[in-house]
Order: sequence, then structure tokens, then C-alpha cells
Amino acid sequence: MIHILSNRGGLQELFVPMVVHFKSVLRNFSFRTLYRPRFCYRKYCVTVLIGFIMLTVLVGGCANHRLETYQELRSTEVQPPAYYYTEVEKKITNTESNLIVEPDQYLNEIEAKVLEYQKQWQTQLESETPMSNLFYDLSTDTMKAHRQLAASPEEARAQLAQPIALEFLVALGYEWSPGLKSAREKIRAILEQYPQAVYLENVLRQYNAFTKQLDTKVGPVRHKEMMAMEFPFPDTLALKGQIVTEDVLIAQKEFEIALRDLVTEIKLAYYDYLFVIEATHINEENQKLLQQMIAIAQTKFRVGQGKYSNVIMAQVELSKLANVIITLEQQRETIIARLNTLLNASADLPLGIPIPIEEERVISTLAELYELAVRKRQEIQKQKLAISKMGLVVEMAKQMTYPDPTLGASYFENRSMADLKHTQKMPMTFMTQRTLNPTNAAWFGHRNSYIHEMGVKIEAMEHRIEELESSLRFVVKKHHFGMETANRSIRLYRQTLLPQAQQALDAANTAYQAAQIDFLSFLDAQRTLLNLRIEEQRALRDYHQHLTQLEQAVGMILPKQPLIRE
Repeated sequence: MIHILSNRGGLQELFVPMVVHFKSVLRNFSFRTLYRPRFCYRKYCVTVLIGFIMLTVLVGGCANHRLETYQELRSTEVQPPAYYYTEVEKKITNTESNLIVEPDQYLNEIEAKVLEYQKQWQTQLESETPMSNLFYDLSTDTMKAHRQLAASPEEARAQLAQPIALEFLVALGYEWSPGLKSAREKIRAILEQYPQAVYLENVLRQYNAFTKQLDTKVGPVRHKEMMAMEFPFPDTLALKGQIVTEDVLIAQKEFEIALRDLVTEIKLAYYDYLFVIEATHINEENQKLLQQMIAIAQTKFRVGQGKYSNVIMAQVELSKLANVIITLEQQRETIIARLNTLLNASADLPLGIPIPIEEERVISTLAELYELAVRKRQEIQKQKLAISKMGLVVEMAKQMTYPDPTLGASYFENRSMADLKHTQKMPMTFMTQRTLNPTNAAWFGHRNSYIHEMGVKIEAMEHRIEELESSLRFVVKKHHFGMETANRSIRLYRQTLLPQAQQALDAANTAYQAAQIDFLSFLDAQRTLLNLRIEEQRALRDYHQHLTQLEQAVGMILPKQPLIRE
């Protein structure tokens, strides 16, 4: 404070003695002095009052000093800063809000093409037939009608209580299955990658154009866009678009796999449903026949021509048939729950009796099936698409790792404060060549390792294809053998065993009523025919199931013709 007062001129002579005296009084003051005999209270109060007056004057002097300093600054002429000439005087608007990126016709064409891919895929997903060459043909008039009915769940559930066809179940599964809905949404999600790839390139273009639009706040803008890095951008964008397309194709194959497996599961359950219904009918027919024979045995026993043991044995056989029918009914409920689960419906939803399907056989030979499986199997196609995508990634990584040493023609014309006054002009900085710096070669080492890693992964994926093909041939062979075995069994039952067993039962029935044979011989003939009829239906079910699994292994619905029984 003394230093500040000393700078105020006339105040120095007035206040310095007072300040020194006040400081000495405060330093020597203590509560003991209050009790000294010679302490003068009046003198002490006067000293304190003078101190407060001095402090008030001091604060006022400082404020006055600050005010005079501000007035001096206002009266001093200050030159406008450098940016005043470019931003205020010349009335130039903010360049950051009006960035102009010169259009690149080639790059714009690629962007438009990439976005066109997205529109085409979206249009295809929203059409009645979302994808071509699917595992199951959904373009027929019958399938279209079933799919329209699936849009009304209440009407569709009411229709399920009526006799149902296999195509109707497939249509409902296609529309209601949550697995297929998930696969569709995955495709839509991948389609959103197209704008993202384009957006990244637009950001890079704007960053590249920053050199031209850079505002240094000094002088007019005289910067030009670098063209050295323009050329790799369209190539990179095209590769990104192809990579996204490969992702969409892979998602499409996953959708086809989900549809193929869903149709296969529905068919397998449908054939089990048919078998249970036919087996129940056969057992019910034999139950009625056995009840008739029990009545005959009881009549013979009353007249003394038969034995009571025959009646007991017939009742035991009837109880066995009743138990088999109950088991088949429970199995039917299980199959219905399985079908409802595949349709994403309630497990307790009642289903009508399945309509028998036409019996057909495959035209293709085993060698042709091997070839079709290798070409049409969705897992192999998906693996090939993944390899193709990996190749595109490696190609793009090479372009990013080893940039082209292109010629760079850009200049930066420096302007300084002296240039604004037109007194001196700085030389122009001009870069005529853009090449790779050899000292940065080691910086590419980790990227080289990445490229080599991708190459090894591609080789592993190719070996995976060989493994898939090898295991696929075994699956084709297995189901082809099972289909042929079931077909031979069907022919054997229908052409030989069933007619003979029916003749034996008819003869035994006649002989028993004529008392030529005992009741046990009749039961054996009846049991033989029952088992052969059940086995014939089981062979028919096995044939259709092996055919369905063979088509699943091949990856397509095989061409067939009606099955001719010789």
C-alpha cells in the first residue's frame, strides 16, 4: 500500500508519516497496555480513527488510478488486427459454414452405384418373393394364397383345424417363423452399411478439401486442393461397396439355410404325423376285426366247440391293441406340438388330419447328386463368399498399406502482415512431388503381418471347403442309401408280403369258423398282417424322410417323377 501511495505524488507527504506511526502503534499494542497507569485512551482512539481515514482514501485513490488508466487506453489509437481486413472490412463470411468441395464425377458415380445396391436389395426384400432361387418355391399361386391367408392369424388357425396340406404348413412357417424374421432383419441391418461406407468417403473428401478452404485469418484465401490423394478414394469406396455386397450375400445364404432347415423340419414332422395317423387307422381296423373274432370264440365256447382259453387270449390281444392306440395318440399330440412350435404357434393348437402326398422318386443318379451338392449346398456357397470377402479385405488393406506414389500438384501461397500493406510479398511454397519416404518403410511391418495373417486364414477357409465337401458326400450317400432301402422295402411289402399275409388271414378266418384250425393260428395270421402293414407305412415314412434329408444335403428341391410300383 505504501508503494501505491508513493506513486500518487502529493499523497506521499501526507500519508506516509501516518502509516508509519499507525504501524508502530499496532505493533506495540497489547492488552497489557490497557492496565498501564500512564496509558492514554484518548491518544489510542485518535490513532485508530486516523488509520480508518487513511484506508478510505487509499481505496479511493486506487479506483481513481484504474479509471484514469482505462481512459488513457481509450484515448490511445489502436490499429485493427490483421483479421479485420479479411473478415470485417472486406465483409467476407465465415468460410467454415460455406465449405465447397469440388465434385468428383467418378467418385459420385461410385457412390450412386453403391447406394443403388441398397435400394435394389430393399426392394427385393419388400417384394412377394424376397429372394430368387430359394430352397422352396414360393412363387406358385397356391403358395401365394397360403401366404395371404397367413397374414390373418385367426383365419389361418381356423384353417389348421381342417385337413391340412404340407404346402400350407410351409407357407405359415415362412411367414410366422421368428428365425426367418431374424434372418430378414439381419439383411436389412447389413444394408445400412452402404450409406456408412459412402459417408466415410465423403468425410475424407471434405478433409482433403480442407487445404483449399483453410482460412488462416491472414489475407485472402489462396490455397488449392491437393490432388495426390484423390485417386485412391474411388477405388477404396468401390472395394467397400463390394465388401458390403458380400456381407449381404452371406446374410442371404444364412436366410436360405434357415429356410431350408425350417422346411426340412416341417416335412420330417409332417411325415411322422402321416405315419402316426395311418398306424392308428390300421390298429383300429385290427381292433374291430379282433372284436368280431372274440364274439365268434365266445359263441363257440357256449356251444361247446371252443375253449375258454381262446377267449382269454383274444382279450389279451385286444388289450395290447388298445394300449398301442393310446401310445400312438400320445405320439400324435407330441408331433402336433412340434409342428406348432415350428410355426411359432401355441403347442396346444389343434391340427387337422394331414393330407397324403404324392409318392415320387428322384431322377438324378448318385454321381449327379454329388455334383449338385458341391454346387448347391448353402454352407459351401457361404464359405466361398466369405473367402471372396476376405480377398477384398486383403486387397483394400494392400492399397491402404502401400499407397500409390502419385504426383502431388498443390501449392500454398503464404501471405503475411506485410503483404497486407503491399510492402513485401512472400515466396510461394509449391510441392511438385509426393512420394513415399523410405524411412517409413518399417512402419508398414504390422500391416504386412496383417496381410499375411489374412492370407493364411484364406487358406484355412479353403481347406474348410474341402472338409465340407467330403462330409457332404457321406451325407448324400447315407440318405441315398436309406431312400433306396426304404423304396425296396415298400415294393417288397406291397408286391409280395402284404398280399400273401392278407390271403393267409382270409384263409385262417375261414378255417377257424369251420373249426379246421384253432384260435392261435388265426391270431398269428392276424398279427402278421398287422405288423406288415405297419412296417409298410414305416418304410414309406422313412423313404420320404430320407428324400427330404437328401434334398437338405444337396441344398435344393430335386427333380422327381411319380413313383411307379412294379
